[in-house]
Amino acid sequence: MLFSLQKNNFNLATECFGILDENIRFSRVKSETFDIIINTPNGEIYFEYLSSGFKSCIYIIHGIIKEIEYRFKNDGGINVQDYEGIVLIDELDLHLHPQWQARMIYLLKRVIPKAQIIAITHSPHMVQAAEINELIALGVNESGSVYVRQLPNVQYGFQGWTVEEILEDVKGLVETRSPMYIEAITEFEKSIEVENEEEIFEAYRKLDLMLHPSNPLRKLIKLQLAQFGRIIK
Repeated sequence: MLFSLQKNNFNLATECFGILDENIRFSRVKSETFDIIINTPNGEIYFEYLSSGFKSCIYIIHGIIKEIEYRFKNDGGINVQDYEGIVLIDELDLHLHPQWQARMIYLLKRVIPKAQIIAITHSPHMVQAAEINELIALGVNESGSVYVRQLPNVQYGFQGWTVEEILEDVKGLVETRSPMYIEAITEFEKSIEVENEEEIFEAYRKLDLMLHPSNPLRKLIKLQLAQFGRIIK
């Protein structure tokens, strides 16, 4: 029985590679060196050659599998997917590229579906990937007390929200823009108010170098400039 459970958990651990990335599969462990060999679309490689983000995800999930197995080794063993306890993970997003952050949530749900997972994160990407009933947003009031922020009860959670919208309305970040940008846009708006053309176009040149090429604000700025007889393409 114990061997059967261990085999199930080993198979689960090897399946994690494909769950995380469908193009990657566990191949084998080299008996002479104990190196883990991975199958990729370009052939076999050593586990160590995978990206640091991918390896970080595997380290986390394999660590959980190992810990659950260890805690039940004297009680007849356990199938990890049947574990119904609590798993607490601090800073789940730490050192993970945004593309891995959302996948990590999916992987945890697949590996320990019956567990209660409490994960602390500052990542808006993880908030995007979670269901609305899985989120508890905490804030700190003026007296320094922690409180639960009220979130909108929407069917699709925050999957249609931008990172900036989540940072402001869910995580309570007052300002998502850099101080340099705020100063530049403020200078531009003040120059428009006093109709100082020299300062207007000086502020515009700064914003033009600063804004993302596809930022919709560019069109609005150009419309304002047109009032002063300048057509910017």
